[in-house]
Amino acid sequence: MEQHANHKMCVRKVPIFNHLNDKEMDEVFNQVNSKTYKRQEHLYMAGDPENALFVLHRGKIRIYRLNEEGKEQLIRVLLPGDFTGELALFGGEAMHDSYAEAAEESKVCEIQKKELYTLLKEYPEIGIKIIERFSERLSEVEQQTTNISLLSSEERLIEFIRTDVDENDRLKLSMTKKDLASYLSMQPETLTRLFKKLEQDEILERVDHKTYILLDYSIL
Repeated sequence: MEQHANHKMCVRKVPIFNHLNDKEMDEVFNQVNSKTYKRQEHLYMAGDPENALFVLHRGKIRIYRLNEEGKEQLIRVLLPGDFTGELALFGGEAMHDSYAEAAEESKVCEIQKKELYTLLKEYPEIGIKIIERFSERLSEVEQQTTNISLLSSEERLIEFIRTDVDENDRLKLSMTKKDLASYLSMQPETLTRLFKKLEQDEILERVDHKTYILLDYSIL
């Protein structure tokens, strides 16, 4: 009973499922397996087959790639309600080209490819919503790649602030500064120096190590 309740909570949080009615939700619940991953444990690694959709119920997941020198490039951080493995939708024998690692103990709901196809035949709107989110992610990755190739380190940080500051003028980092440095393709020391510079220039005010208040609206 407890496991079924966890499945319900997991599925209800996710935008690709939360439009379903109770009866339809129950059908989704029956296809879900729940698993807990310890910190630094991988959901999948590059080269593993794309055979499941992973939905994060609790915790935090890092999605990253390794370059030819073995250096990490963070792609995104999943928070509760986010998902990965959506390429399992598109058939074939695709392999993961990235790594999914638990940044902290995380509870993940998994739907295997076969069960996912069954759901998509019954509820095509689920597939549409996954494709919509996948399209958004492609756009985000393209923008990230453009920023890395064209903008300076400081410009990349300011662009990140522009897109992540909330309606209360607060920047709350959803990742560690080490991960943020990887995401923005710079050294952690460079990121630390840039944050200090923005504080000295009175663009940001530091609340704690993960929270800042935006003071200068001219960067928006």
